[in-house]
Amino acid sequence: MSASISEPALRLPSPSELRPAREVMDPADMGGARATRHSFIRTMIRRATARGWKIKRTHFDIDADGCGDAVYRIRAESMTFSFVIFSQKTGEHTDRVIAKAWDITAALVEGTVDEERLARLRTQVPLQERGRAEPGSIIWTRANRSERFFEYVADRLAHGEQPDSAKFGGSPYVIRSTAFYSNGKCGLADYEHLTDAHPFSAPYRAHMLSAWLLREFSYNLVEACARHRNPDAATLTGGWRHYLGMGNATGLGMVPYAINHPEVLNAWAELRELPLAEVTGRSTETTDPEVVRVLELFDRAMDYLEEQDLDVSQPFLPGPELADRVRPLLEDLRRWSSTGSFRGTETNRIWKALHAAAAASGPEERGLVATILTELTGDLDAEVEARLRCDESRPLAPGMSCAELAHLIDTDYEWVADHDFADPAQNRYFWFSSADNEEPRRGVHGRDPGENVQHGVDIARAVAELRRDLLAADAGTSVAEFLLSHPWHRQFTARVQNIGPLAYGEVHDNLRGAEFLPLNVQRYQLSVYGMENYTPQSTDWLRVTLLSGGPRIADLKDGSITDDWLFTQRPTPEATA
Repeated sequence: MSASISEPALRLPSPSELRPAREVMDPADMGGARATRHSFIRTMIRRATARGWKIKRTHFDIDADGCGDAVYRIRAESMTFSFVIFSQKTGEHTDRVIAKAWDITAALVEGTVDEERLARLRTQVPLQERGRAEPGSIIWTRANRSERFFEYVADRLAHGEQPDSAKFGGSPYVIRSTAFYSNGKCGLADYEHLTDAHPFSAPYRAHMLSAWLLREFSYNLVEACARHRNPDAATLTGGWRHYLGMGNATGLGMVPYAINHPEVLNAWAELRELPLAEVTGRSTETTDPEVVRVLELFDRAMDYLEEQDLDVSQPFLPGPELADRVRPLLEDLRRWSSTGSFRGTETNRIWKALHAAAAASGPEERGLVATILTELTGDLDAEVEARLRCDESRPLAPGMSCAELAHLIDTDYEWVADHDFADPAQNRYFWFSSADNEEPRRGVHGRDPGENVQHGVDIARAVAELRRDLLAADAGTSVAEFLLSHPWHRQFTARVQNIGPLAYGEVHDNLRGAEFLPLNVQRYQLSVYGMENYTPQSTDWLRVTLLSGGPRIADLKDGSITDDWLFTQRPTPEATA
């Protein structure tokens, strides 16, 4: 397995060694992001492996329709948790937040669960937003069976057969998660009390554990349904034992979250950029073992991409087309491994040259190469994860002068000047939450209702207006005095003062502009979680999968977990034996 998460790094790259924010926070570049070894799901599983977590299914009562409940006990270092699942068959397969019932609801709670507690949780957890969490509850989540895949897999197993991988396309799963609630929602425990030593101290680790256990339950559930149909039913074996992940779909709501939590966005970007800068800054000889590793990952990536569907990826590149674009880079790397010359130039900074060539080719080519190169940075696991906890307070600096604040905007928000707000195209959309379904939406300015309750995601315009009014004020006037006559600028004054100095705190675009594509920011966020198989359904939402090819709970028990499951390919008939 790769280096333990506890191994210290020698150093992190300095800010000058990182890619500039103008590149990193350009939505076009964000739209090329892929999961990396530092994505949340993989860091959680490495933590569980390195710290000897023990997970056991302690209760499983599922009938022929797949209805019932299950409990998984987690011994995580010095603490015990339970993941409690309630399964039913609703027939209401909607991912919308307004849904009132789901096939699967679950809770991650502190401690063990006896019959009395199980009965108590059963009265509240299936209600989700309408329920109330009891003390010690950490995560509430829910999921639905896949209408396309669940019954198909159960029937194949009941007939003693493995599924046909061609049935799944690029979305191998049998259940699809719809939400993970935490940190105060429905009365769930907040995270302020968690110390650095707590198993869930890193952001999203509890969510990722819940996702891993949900995915494990999906295997247990579909196999149980098959056994009820035929006691001699097959189980998912060979390549199928790990191939099925968990489905997920995401919409516009993720974009306002990123805009409204710029400190978090900056931490997520550093999670990707610091390891990338470390590896591209290395000197590497053609005989170094890491060269063989990168070539092997390239070959695996080519095979993985060739399997992807051709007609469900726009505006992202179809897998085979991306493979065609990346293949010349692979051939250039092979030649360098033999000659030491990359595109006619001798170099021992091959990873920097390779990444630069990929970036020149396109954002998805760059994103794929960055994912491969980041596999070489196991010694940075603990360092980059430690930076994820953020202080989101934004104290105002009232003594700053108007001239100093305007200079901050010119220095840290120079990208705002790229937008001409006199152009109607820059004011095409507004963002709001629908009263009917409580979900974020985009409306057309001047046509659709809701502008009076729109979300404050218009960062570029607000900063431009702040700069205009600052330049009209006396240069020596303090911010405190300026805000007395311009109180509407207080929020963005604090934002510029606190977020501007962060390397990657802002998406460099106008979210109200006609050309803004929400999918790019959504894909970036999902890649940080560890999701793959990006399948857009419109300009505003896409489907993804998590954990396809990832370890199972039994692998944790028998010590066979591997962190090497990037670019998992479809099982072949001969591999299912």
